Amino acid sequence: MEVCVALGLLVSELSEEPWKGKVITFSEKPELHLVQGETLQEKTEFIRRMEWGMSTNFYKVFDKILDTAVANNLTEDQLIKRVFVFSDMEFHQAYANPYPHRHYAPYGGHFPIYGGGGGGFGGSERKFGEKGYSRVPEIVFWNLRDSSATPVVGTQNGVALVSGFSKNLLTMFMDGGGIVNPEDVMGLAIAGEEYKKLVVFD
Repeated sequence: MEVCVALGLLVSELSEEPWKGKVITFSEKPELHLVQGETLQEKTEFIRRMEWGMSTNFYKVFDKILDTAVANNLTEDQLIKRVFVFSDMEFHQAYANPYPHRHYAPYGGHFPIYGGGGGGFGGSERKFGEKGYSRVPEIVFWNLRDSSATPVVGTQNGVALVSGFSKNLLTMFMDGGGIVNPEDVMGLAIAGEEYKKLVVFD
């Protein structure tokens, strides 16, 4: 929990306006909050007191982002580039479908995030397109627990899956370009000079 709060607060503070200092609650009815407080302790306590649920609806997360972009008359360059999902819980399947009782899949389920693949966030792509935006934000699922659950398949475009507490992982996303898919993120993570000294024996 401490790492989730710390990373969430760090990313929000590094964001540009109008996203700076804002976080979205992990909930089926997510809310966009401006973190209150003057000191680090006050801001941390504010995040801890926010209401949250056991799962989240990413359709509604994208709706919140789109509403903010439209209300602030943001250009595409000002649109949030990627959403970081920090969690020490299992990731659910979290895309809406026509059957409410099938809204969430068991722990470890896979789901298509963007258009195509029979579902996913194609609806969000359409909404963003209607408002003049050619893309929806990428998603980084950051698993902070010891779990093998994966919410997407390795070739899912526009998504990254990472685990652990390394600051180098965060730097990779802050400095890198767009996300292609989880397999390419893995390749980027091991592209450093230190890995070139290793030899693979098959």
